[in-house]
Amino acid sequence: MVRPAPANEVERLAALTMYRVLDTPPEFAHDALTELAAEICGCPVAMISLVDERRQWFKSKYGVPADFTECPREMSVCSTAICANDQIYVPDLTRDERFKALPIVTGEPFIRFYCGMPLINRAGFALGTLCVVDFKPKELTPAQREAVRRLAQQAMAQLELRRQLLDRGELLQQVTEARTAAETERERANTLLRSVMPHAIAEELKSTGRVQPTYHEQATVLFSDFKDFTSLTEGLDPARLVDQLNQNFGRFDEIAAAHRLETLKTIGDAYLCVGGVPETNRSHPIDACLAALAIQKSWPTATANASGYACGRGTIGSVSTPAPWLPASSARGTSPTTSGATR
Repeated sequence: MVRPAPANEVERLAALTMYRVLDTPPEFAHDALTELAAEICGCPVAMISLVDERRQWFKSKYGVPADFTECPREMSVCSTAICANDQIYVPDLTRDERFKALPIVTGEPFIRFYCGMPLINRAGFALGTLCVVDFKPKELTPAQREAVRRLAQQAMAQLELRRQLLDRGELLQQVTEARTAAETERERANTLLRSVMPHAIAEELKSTGRVQPTYHEQATVLFSDFKDFTSLTEGLDPARLVDQLNQNFGRFDEIAAAHRLETLKTIGDAYLCVGGVPETNRSHPIDACLAALAIQKSWPTATANASGYACGRGTIGSVSTPAPWLPASSARGTSPTTSGATR
């Protein structure tokens, strides 16, 4: 049996897929329409169906068994209705050449009367039908036929609303996911900022986007690096070398924090931290010396290191030069005091 199909069948099927309605549970809004259609037309059966590539699937049905959810498309009168793009009204199917040989007419359930209106979306595609059916020949008044037309329009409006709600739900989900991702990234950035900058400076940078330079009368800078680093690298592969540096610098961070020093920068094997900023205190020279001794003790016995410190005036802030602070001990007319100790 030849299966009727609209000329725009490919586009129609694509449009039907966008509604994501096939094989979904019954919904009250559609069931109310089929019940109303059956009552207005005085028919025992009314259905809202959607026609895909191979079948007629019933979104809502009135007067048929609950397990009757679909039928082959080639056996359906609605397959012809979606090609017409207008209401099909057949008082007696046995007298219509198009339908009299259909299995549902010649055999169970012996349908005789059919009136169906295509469900036409805004793009002009007929996705399915709202129809009323009887098992004996029947006539409808013009008002009843118009009611079928309007109920079909209402059924299509319900499908449009359902699709819009689904689209809006997906959009809200995407917005929520994007917001969550943004919050996660913001928190990661804040965590990174707090890990590389003193708390007060990090908070100022977050709130204003810059750090106002501040002058400090006294500050102590501690510098430490591997002695003969080049020769040490010759015996280690790159991955192990980086891992070794990370382990050592991690211990240095703990030592610096324990002595109220702020880590400034690590470059290669060099480690730089400062005391007395941004929180002013009088013990920063001693703190730096004690930290230098603790750093030397933390190194493996077989590994040599060198540490030094410098005391003097300085300005702290975000500047365009590579260093975020500018030691100014020479402003006092003296050279920085430097201590070098090796093991």
